[in-house]
Amino acid sequence: MANKQIVSNRLGIYTYMHHMGIRRLRVRNSTVYKKMIDSNEWEKLSLDSNPVYGFLLLTDLILGQMGHEDFYIFYEKIENSNETFRGILSIYSRDLGPAIAGIRVNSYDAEEDMVEDAVMCSRTTARKAAFSGLKLGGAQFVVDHNHPSEVAYNDPSTFPLLEKIGKIIDEFQGQVIASPDLNTGMHTMHIIQRTTNHVLCNVDQDSYICVEDGRQETGSFNGSGDPSIFTAYSVFQSLKRATFSLTGSPSLKGKKVLVIGLGKCGISIIDLLLQEGAILFGADIDSKACQIIEELYPVKIVARNINELNDAYSMECFAILPCAGGGIISEKRIQLFNTKIICGAANNQLNTDMDAVLLHDKDILYIPDFISNCGGLINAAQEVSKIEDKIKYRQSYDEKEVYSQIDKVGESLAQLLEDLKLKNISPYELSQAKADLKMQDKRKLRWINYVSNKL
Repeated sequence: MANKQIVSNRLGIYTYMHHMGIRRLRVRNSTVYKKMIDSNEWEKLSLDSNPVYGFLLLTDLILGQMGHEDFYIFYEKIENSNETFRGILSIYSRDLGPAIAGIRVNSYDAEEDMVEDAVMCSRTTARKAAFSGLKLGGAQFVVDHNHPSEVAYNDPSTFPLLEKIGKIIDEFQGQVIASPDLNTGMHTMHIIQRTTNHVLCNVDQDSYICVEDGRQETGSFNGSGDPSIFTAYSVFQSLKRATFSLTGSPSLKGKKVLVIGLGKCGISIIDLLLQEGAILFGADIDSKACQIIEELYPVKIVARNINELNDAYSMECFAILPCAGGGIISEKRIQLFNTKIICGAANNQLNTDMDAVLLHDKDILYIPDFISNCGGLINAAQEVSKIEDKIKYRQSYDEKEVYSQIDKVGESLAQLLEDLKLKNISPYELSQAKADLKMQDKRKLRWINYVSNKL
């Protein structure tokens, strides 16, 4: 596997860390700290005449405006590998409980893209947990890697990278917990669990995973496995609630629905929609995924590469379900949309928060992603227990309880949509306020307790 040339200035912050012998940076409370290669102590980093001052200042401004709790940049050696680990961990909130961190492995062109992914996804996870009533916080761990598909397909050459992720997660002693995200899944979590117990969605004990030298290992007792089925179910329930809000009936029979992204979650949603009698259309930039769907399902493919997607965005339909990458909803694309509902499985579907207002002004009902795709997180949370103030994992797992909790979120969504009929505000604005208020209340309580103890 070819290594990236870090000194080529492809990723400016890592070029700087490489030359200065810095292995970690931390941005917290408008202060930047560093850890050198030969030290385990944090030192304050002077920003005077610093060549990456602009990047760090912009990062700090973003974190301050959005209310993030902590932020780390990693550039470290990977044991048993010639590669260097490049990752960013963003912690939005641990006010309600330990932060669930999606592990996202991707190939990035610039560190700004990594920051955006980490910052936005960590906020989404925290809001998802808060709105769903979970005693958990939100974080995101993004990792830059040449060939993310090798991670996705469980290539043993990537195991040292995954074990490194586990070691970093383990340093947080249960305050950060790993879970699947882009290009990672239950098989990835199985490898990460070699170096930390703070990991969710592992393969269950009745399944096997292929590891080095063709060997097989069994999964974890009470491992919750693949979360995509539950994510699909929450999208499906959210779509039915949105449909009822607009039409007075939850039925999707005969309604045209476009699914963008035909991976595991997209396929699970297609299964549910076909049972409802919906008329389905599909789009994906992976032509092979499109071919598989065409062979297995009565789904009309309207886009099978990136150039055909604009036509797909503008097709007339009842609902669009984004189930692939984020940022699909932008000001430019909103002008193309000819749909009544947008409700999908993808994280961070909005390019900016203002896009929710633009959708509302165009009379398109957008169900916030941290509500519509909450099922995967609710499923993962089943593995977390707090016993005598200690975090325990996989003490029990109840699939019926997962579905029950997803249904409760659906009821909360239905009430929110009913409340909105009397207000000129988008579902996104109201729901994010409700989620953030839960975290803010916790912060206020913590501050009140602190002041009371000082008196």
